[in-house]
Amino acid sequence: MNKPGLWPPLVIAGFLLIIFIVLAGCTSPKGDTPIPSACPTEKILFLTEDLYPFNYIGNDGTLQGQSVEIIKDLQRRLNCSSRIEVHPWNVAYETALGSPGTAVFSTVRDKEREDRFRWVGPIGSFEYTLFARNDSGIHLESLEAARNAGPIAVVEGDARHTYLAERNFSNIQTYLTDDGCLYALLNQSVSLWIGSSATTPETLKRLAIPEGTIVPVYTLIRTDLYIAFNNRTAQSTVRAYQGALDAMKADGTFARITGTGIPAHPFTIPAGDRVTFASSTLLPGFTALVSARMHGIAAAMETLAITGELKGGNWESIRPLLVRIEREYPEARFWYARPDGSYYTTVDNLTSANLRDRSYFQGVLAGETSIGTIVVSKSTGKYSAIIAVPVRDQEMVNGLLGASVSCDTLEESIFNDFQLPGGYYAFAVDSEGMPVLDSLPGRIFSLEGLPGTKNQMRASLEGVIAYQYEGALHKAIFRTEDVTGWKLAIGWRE
Repeated sequence: MNKPGLWPPLVIAGFLLIIFIVLAGCTSPKGDTPIPSACPTEKILFLTEDLYPFNYIGNDGTLQGQSVEIIKDLQRRLNCSSRIEVHPWNVAYETALGSPGTAVFSTVRDKEREDRFRWVGPIGSFEYTLFARNDSGIHLESLEAARNAGPIAVVEGDARHTYLAERNFSNIQTYLTDDGCLYALLNQSVSLWIGSSATTPETLKRLAIPEGTIVPVYTLIRTDLYIAFNNRTAQSTVRAYQGALDAMKADGTFARITGTGIPAHPFTIPAGDRVTFASSTLLPGFTALVSARMHGIAAAMETLAITGELKGGNWESIRPLLVRIEREYPEARFWYARPDGSYYTTVDNLTSANLRDRSYFQGVLAGETSIGTIVVSKSTGKYSAIIAVPVRDQEMVNGLLGASVSCDTLEESIFNDFQLPGGYYAFAVDSEGMPVLDSLPGRIFSLEGLPGTKNQMRASLEGVIAYQYEGALHKAIFRTEDVTGWKLAIGWRE
């Protein structure tokens, strides 16, 4: 028997547990993401540069910006307290590369960097843009033209620096910061600066540079931004941060900070009918628009390829025909290539690049038409879908007629004509699962982080896929476009 006045130990333990639970419930903020009782990861020193509006020092001397807000919210969700330090880009990058317990943001994830870091993201996106003084007289119509426009300022070691170096630019002049690049442009030490359409307007305002002094003269490619963790960071730490970021995207916090987000799901259509509605109404319309645009360009090129001017191979006779067809298809840059890979464009005439290393080149030289290969165009410097047809003279292929169709411009054209109802988005990936176009504002839809979904789409001509995207369950119905081999899809959040 128990002694009078004493409670059994199990009863006492249970009573204390109930008190603990009640107190925990009273002290937790309502509606907030649950916060771990202790930081579940190793301590990380976050490093960044001054890059408005992502990360910058405000007028009051404090670190601000949408990427900074994202880092702070990740720390809050993980109950981790970490410092954020601002350095010149090359210092921040090299420190994160060589020092365990560090990470650098906001940074581009490219092939050169892929294996050097462990990645969390995306946390934003921006476009590479070439800027000039408004009194410079510089007007660019191609990446090739930028090679001959004078020195180009770029932040040393930045992904934009890598972008130019990989394309064998010799007119590069490096600086520690974008501010340094801008001042060099203002004092005419350089002719161009490769900056960002997203960051430049407010940077000019912050530096009190009068509006219109610096103007964009050529837009290159859009790219995503990430947090890059030192390669010796524990996988569990990286998973914890990625999980917290996905939760931010799922509960709307990320959209509030960045101004982007997946459309709200379609309340007006019952969940069981979404596949039917997407497959019978939305996907056929999307497919028809993409097919009509790409096939229309290809058909016009095949007609042009049999003219005497193309067969003759004289560029001065060919150029006027390509100028005319570019007026009809402004999303495309047309070009003519010789069997040795040298090629001409309407804006550059004979270029300094060569196409022999392109995957489609030998097939077209053998007499096959190629439609839909995705590349970074050597002429425009933009992500482009290639259409290339053989030019024959007496059954012998003596040249290639090509078009580099800008993915961004094609995307804009298609989604101006194709209005999706609330809750749905559309996307296309090539036969390898790489992004071609999408209807989501301010981002690049990619299956790179979804290898199972990517392989499922690659292995099937059509079907329904389910996948986790930005912390939530999504579904999409897709089909394979006949000639390009692209997978066209309509997606929605469940």
